[in-house]
Amino acid sequence: MDRYAIVFDVGGTSIKAAVVRENGNIVEGLTETFPSRGKESKETLLDHFYGLIAGRAAALERLSGGRPYELIGIGYAFPSPFDYENGICYIRGQQKYDALYGTNLRAAMEERIAADPAVRGAMAADAPIVFDNDAALFAAGQLHYGHAKRYRRSICITIGTGTGSSFIGENGIVKGRELWNDPFRDSNVDDYISQRGVLRLAEAFGLGGGGEVKPIADAARAGSANARAIFAEFGRLFGEMLAPYVAEFKPEAIIVGGNIARSADLFLGETKAALAESGTAGTSVPAFETAEDTSASAFAGALALVQEHRRRRK
Repeated sequence: MDRYAIVFDVGGTSIKAAVVRENGNIVEGLTETFPSRGKESKETLLDHFYGLIAGRAAALERLSGGRPYELIGIGYAFPSPFDYENGICYIRGQQKYDALYGTNLRAAMEERIAADPAVRGAMAADAPIVFDNDAALFAAGQLHYGHAKRYRRSICITIGTGTGSSFIGENGIVKGRELWNDPFRDSNVDDYISQRGVLRLAEAFGLGGGGEVKPIADAARAGSANARAIFAEFGRLFGEMLAPYVAEFKPEAIIVGGNIARSADLFLGETKAALAESGTAGTSVPAFETAEDTSASAFAGALALVQEHRRRRK
């Protein structure tokens, strides 16, 4: 019998959904991106999240053509703060999912599955609904399938609506090394190394972007001096932020993912220069790698988390 997991990479502006075979292969044609609806009400959000589960299950049913199959679990790469063990969202004040503060997403999804015979009938008896930090699952995917395989020590940073992070040492992923809320300049890392950090710089340079980074990146590549200056300053801030972590952890590589990583060609040069100038990187600046598909790494990590939880139950 074929076995699959439904996996999600949850961001502030969009949610990417996929179905993954138990061997790690993503099922072609079942990966889609949906709006997050992150600023809507609690019930709207819960219905939206369940609709994504039901939609993936229905698509898999159509694809199976009547052949037997089983859903072995549902895995979420979810931004913090979040009680990942118990499935409770604690995000607040980040312009996303405020209405879910204190909500047990696992219980809410289990309740809806129990009331939906089509999905309930496809679920294995021991199928878990699991959550972990989006950056941690991105790092897990990088460790098993991506750039991190080539290095003994690395720091994975995802830059989107917020800052995700995960440290990988000789013994695997280091637990509890999230830096998004660490002090930086007059606030915290998340306020600077994120989409809103870029947009704040854009405002200071007199450029808009309609609340999006892509138009600013497009302008920079088209030759706009102000747009290029925005990314140069962002790169310097990124290097300044990384310097103490590089000095302490001594990674061989920094692996950058997330939506803002699509503009890495515009800022990583300044990031490396800022690290070199800081003197904290030691004799050499770590290698920088950019993940081409952040969600693919998160999907692989989510599958690994589902499988780990199933092993624990046996």
